[in-house]
Amino acid sequence: MGKLFYFSAAQREHVIRHFVQTDLAGSHFYTDAIASPEALLNLINGIAPEQIIRQSKIRSAYSFKSIDGNPIGTCGLAFRRDLLEEQISRHVRDGYTIEVGIVDRLPETNQFCVIADETPEGLSIITAFPGGYARPFAQKGQPAEEYALNKQFWEEHVLLKQKQS
Repeated sequence: MGKLFYFSAAQREHVIRHFVQTDLAGSHFYTDAIASPEALLNLINGIAPEQIIRQSKIRSAYSFKSIDGNPIGTCGLAFRRDLLEEQISRHVRDGYTIEVGIVDRLPETNQFCVIADETPEGLSIITAFPGGYARPFAQKGQPAEEYALNKQFWEEHVLLKQKQS
């Protein structure tokens, strides 16, 4: 087996957002499928990813599927074209304006993605979320080609948020 995944306390705090139902847009793990960030860590250190997508010299996205094929959470990403304009709103998240599609119910998924940096200690998790691969938000300071790809991805996609009852 290659390098093992790990996360720092700060990285764990980011990942935990995908285990707790909050008012944030995005995907959430079912805790009866994967109980915690530590359970996720144990799982991914014991199975091979289905796909590895290189994002930069040191960062890669690792795409996994649940072992039994059952849903492991909800997917918080959709194509913009699949939503009506009135379903889309803009929110500031971590200092960036993002577009969010408000839906009645988030779709279930048996896929999940882990973004990690290669370090001498192993694979340092940046984030992990249910659903397929999603490019990072376009940010100033990214190489021009990466920025263009990220910008295009987020022009075609929106994060999803379930309507509050």
